[in-house]
Amino acid sequence: MSDKWMWLNYHHLLYFALVVEEGGLVPAAERLGVSHPTISEQLKKLETQLGLKLFDRRGRRLHLTEDGVAVHRHTRELFGIAAALMESVEARRSGRAVIGRVGIDSVLAKLLVRQLLAPMLDEVGEALQLRCIEDDREQLVGQLRARRLDVVLSDAPSLMQTGDVRARLLARSEIAFFAAPSLIEGLSGEFPACLEGAPMLLPLAMTRLRRELERWLGEVRVRPRVFGEIEDSGLLKALGQDGRGVFAMPLAVADEVERQYRVERIGTAHGVEARVFALTTEAGDSNPAVRALLAGHTESHT
Repeated sequence: MSDKWMWLNYHHLLYFALVVEEGGLVPAAERLGVSHPTISEQLKKLETQLGLKLFDRRGRRLHLTEDGVAVHRHTRELFGIAAALMESVEARRSGRAVIGRVGIDSVLAKLLVRQLLAPMLDEVGEALQLRCIEDDREQLVGQLRARRLDVVLSDAPSLMQTGDVRARLLARSEIAFFAAPSLIEGLSGEFPACLEGAPMLLPLAMTRLRRELERWLGEVRVRPRVFGEIEDSGLLKALGQDGRGVFAMPLAVADEVERQYRVERIGTAHGVEARVFALTTEAGDSNPAVRALLAGHTESHT
């Protein structure tokens, strides 16, 4: 292995990354509290050291070259490793030896996520320092690839999935419909006919579950009235609790949904499933918390 990496200047890479992420020299300089000529000079030194042109100037804006894109990708990974190192050091100082950094797709039902995290929490125990963030799937996968996350839980494999990102199916559950007792009183007929014209709270149109629900409603020839399209599963259940509409949740958490939100199950959409995938990289697979998570579930791999 060449030892040229030993002479890389960390600050040059930091300036480079911030110019990319802040969108220019001026905002990067403001964030760092230095002058933008200072950053410009550091970028020139980095280009000289690497022997690559990282930016093209188009008018007043800087645009990454193809080489710049590649360097930025590796720089994000480098800083992700550095952040993981410091988090590990801080965890050990506090007596916790394992950090589990989990990205949670915003479309997932959080009650189901809680069930899936249980093996990680139980196996690692007090040695675990759990860190969870919620975001759009592709944003989370970007952080996974940059080593800022150890695992991403999502309802589908990533569109960005490549050789360094693998997906495992952790769990699947049929979907059930729920509603507040006050709303159920106004429904007529047996399930699923009782959904005809009923106010319904649905996940966003871009999600796999929404497409599956619309397919199923078409098959049973029922047309509810879409009252709301809600991304956050907690808000969706809260609105359902208030009697604003019928809503769908995984059957696996039906008892908890009924107890916690004081709603009742109307029926099950057979053939429609909620699925949760664990997206990981090789680095994440070596994390004891991730291994405990994966070992606690036995669904087939994708």
